[in-house]
Amino acid sequence: MALRVLWVLEASGGGAGRHVADLAPLFLREGVEVHLAYSPLRLAEPLRSALPALARAGVRLFPLPMRRAPHPSDLGALLRLLAYARKAGPFALVHGHSAKGGALARFLGPLLGVPVIYTPHAPITLSPFLLPWERWLYGLAERTLARFTRLAVAVSPWEREELLRLGYPEERVALIPNGVDPSLYPQGAREAARRSLGLEGEFAVGFVGRLDLQKRPLLALEAFAHFLEGGGEGILLFMGEGPLREEVEAVVRRRGLGERVRFIRGRDTRFLMPALDGLLLTSAYEGMPYVLLEAFAAGVPVVSAPTPGLGEWLGGEGLALVAEAPTPEALAAALLQAQQDPHRRASLRARGRAWTEERNLERMFRETLSLYRSLPARSALAP
Repeated sequence: MALRVLWVLEASGGGAGRHVADLAPLFLREGVEVHLAYSPLRLAEPLRSALPALARAGVRLFPLPMRRAPHPSDLGALLRLLAYARKAGPFALVHGHSAKGGALARFLGPLLGVPVIYTPHAPITLSPFLLPWERWLYGLAERTLARFTRLAVAVSPWEREELLRLGYPEERVALIPNGVDPSLYPQGAREAARRSLGLEGEFAVGFVGRLDLQKRPLLALEAFAHFLEGGGEGILLFMGEGPLREEVEAVVRRRGLGERVRFIRGRDTRFLMPALDGLLLTSAYEGMPYVLLEAFAAGVPVVSAPTPGLGEWLGGEGLALVAEAPTPEALAAALLQAQQDPHRRASLRARGRAWTEERNLERMFRETLSLYRSLPARSALAP
């Protein structure tokens, strides 16, 4: 009998959506029957564009309205999910992605008598923006739900450390870093991407991601402004949408940067990545961001803020130029160094490509599949 699994996902944008969209076809290839419960309420890229192809490939899709924040409707969502699972099952396991999908999966698993896997994709407790009472409450929720989690999958070493801090036993935390397909960018990808953006000889810096508090686009904008004031030359491409869009545009106007800043809308940023001469990563916290891995695969040097966990890893592995502080001045200095030192850029490109060759999508899939196949031999009930 084919392995049948149920995935639950509310946060379809960004890394969680990319993770699911990339892995599902590979599981189908190995004969695994994949059912995906996703929320149409906050449907976003990249999952939105991937859904038709996933359906054609054979993924069983179950649209299930789920709210991002805790809400009384969560009980109704759980009951609908339970009814679907009993009708479409039996399932070997339930795999919840991100906070809401992970919470529903961990309530569902014991009701079905099957093990639950949880991938947080950057636990909210990593956020420096939480108030003390919020941090306590989210920590309490994770420690409670850990009791119903057979295995938690960390996508980065610092995410693993956070899960251990939250009370997950070490033997029930697996480290499987995110990976991308290194063949995503064939020869000529850079030239094609630059033509499509109308770039002619410009040093192009990219901010790729959601324009929200976590990604800190305003920090990226101020860093680029300081870069220009310090003698740097180039343009900044904002590739992404989000709630801070109007505020970013207002700062562009106030700083007189209209000719030096462009906003790219409605495009698949993965295939624009090779056009960049540098990626500016300013996030306050991260798991293992796909935009970073895509930059590695495309041979784009990365300039990063000293994001906790991520910045230390990037610097230690020699994979990015990491600013000394999360300030516009420090980031501008690192960006200027990247522009003025072609040998350093070449070294970063080589190291990034080597890392994506080693920690690629196929390896991530094989390790996840191995994890799945290990579970039926264990007790179906969470400890």
